[in-house]
Amino acid sequence: MEDQGTTWVVAADGARMRVFEERARAGELRELPDESMGIEGGDRPQAGPHSATVHERGGLGRHGAHEHKPSQEAEARFLARVVEHLHAAAQRNAFDRLVLIAPPTALGTLRAKLTPQLSARIEASDAHERITDDAEAMRAHLRQVRAKAKA
Repeated sequence: MEDQGTTWVVAADGARMRVFEERARAGELRELPDESMGIEGGDRPQAGPHSATVHERGGLGRHGAHEHKPSQEAEARFLARVVEHLHAAAQRNAFDRLVLIAPPTALGTLRAKLTPQLSARIEASDAHERITDDAEAMRAHLRQVRAKAKA
């Protein structure tokens, strides 16, 4: 991989996204607070009609039919906004390469929603929770991710 160009390292989970920028490969990482975002009220589902309840035939159990947890729906909406945000940044050439770091479920959702333009810029990804790491801890983790990607 070339040493020139800007890499964005995106740490996300189902509720927050932080962006770190690396101007030169293996160089210093600095956080870009203006690019960070969090879950908002619009990501949470609105109250709707009650769903059907299914009663178990052979016992006292019952459960909702076709129910999704509201937290899962909010997370999916938030992660879709993350991809939209990254796509807009790619269109303005804010970065050349992208590294995604997120817990397994969130990372899978992000990957599924990536545009072809974003997919082409992916350098590496890692299925770990790193949303609270500072720039130095993220830099150390980025070295491990790149070493693993080479192997």
